[in-house]
Amino acid sequence: MGLWPIAEAPDPCSLLFMAFGAALIYLGVSKNLEPVMLVPIGFGMLLANIPGAGLNDPPHGILYLARRYLLETEMLPSLAFLAIGSMMDFRPLLARPTLLLFGLVGQSGVVIAMITASVLGFSVREALAIGVIGCADGPTAIYVATRYAPHLLGAVGLAAYMYISMVPILQVPLMKLLYTRRELSIAMRHVGEEDVGRAAVVIFPLTLTVIVGLLAPKAIPLVGMLALGNFLRECGVTEVVERLAKTSSTALADVVTLFLGLTVGSSLSAQAIFSTPGMVLKFAAVFCLGIVAFVSDLLFGILAGKFATLLSRGSINPAIGASANSAFPISARVVQRVVDEAAPGNIVLMEAVTTNLAGQLTSPIFAGVIMTLLSRLGI
Repeated sequence: MGLWPIAEAPDPCSLLFMAFGAALIYLGVSKNLEPVMLVPIGFGMLLANIPGAGLNDPPHGILYLARRYLLETEMLPSLAFLAIGSMMDFRPLLARPTLLLFGLVGQSGVVIAMITASVLGFSVREALAIGVIGCADGPTAIYVATRYAPHLLGAVGLAAYMYISMVPILQVPLMKLLYTRRELSIAMRHVGEEDVGRAAVVIFPLTLTVIVGLLAPKAIPLVGMLALGNFLRECGVTEVVERLAKTSSTALADVVTLFLGLTVGSSLSAQAIFSTPGMVLKFAAVFCLGIVAFVSDLLFGILAGKFATLLSRGSINPAIGASANSAFPISARVVQRVVDEAAPGNIVLMEAVTTNLAGQLTSPIFAGVIMTLLSRLGI
């Protein structure tokens, strides 16, 4: 009768991917590495690679249907930004608008990874999907991969969230290596957010939508939903805030996160990957290029901080440049922790949060600008 008299015997590749899925679940639960995303992704991988279960098979597999109608239609990444917008307070950024420039510098890794991927033989569309891992923004990476390189979706999504979970591991040694104790000891003049009027807070998401829509329309599915969520939060209408904004930031955010993880994990099917020539090497390259993109973002943010310190004649603590990415608010907390170790009592958290907000805001815009340019070029 054999070991599997009824069920279909799993092949070694499926077993390997099932083990990998279980490892992600372990990292999320036992090591607390981005558990909200790694646990669903791991379970998605586990379920998708069980032979004969049919969860990942068309036309009726539940994971197939979720991926086909929720992920590939770009609904989940867009709804994720609605939830993100309803949780974000842009007052620190509106009080310190010049720090928005850090967010732009923090997208440098995208360009570096794109160029490297192109040199290695990836198409322009694949290179963009890989490069956006450097945004350190899971929904943006998934959105771009779904549109430009759906065959790399699983690798791009997993790499994005894994590297976000590794922010403390990557950011701390880079900061300690490149910043001096004297630099980390610089005390910044705190800018109060009470001067930011209610009108500015309400108008900001509307203005953002119009400007981005005119300059980079490909970014609107994400930025527009981000702006909507933020407007729901800030409009001041009790019924809207208590019902729509609260739902977006709690129940909707949880459901979207769960299905994002499951669908990304389900795209990591051993059968699909190993049956396509060259796909294994491409997946390995995605993870390598993703770390290049992410580390480059951190490095350019750190160097931008140093440059800002020179320009400001020592009034800006360069450490805030290290949080100019979308890993919000993890990266800002890491900055404060490193600064506090070097100079106990020196508080730069709000300034680090501001550059972190800038990174979160500019990541979908930057990706949208590139997508708009490629669209104009017919790519």
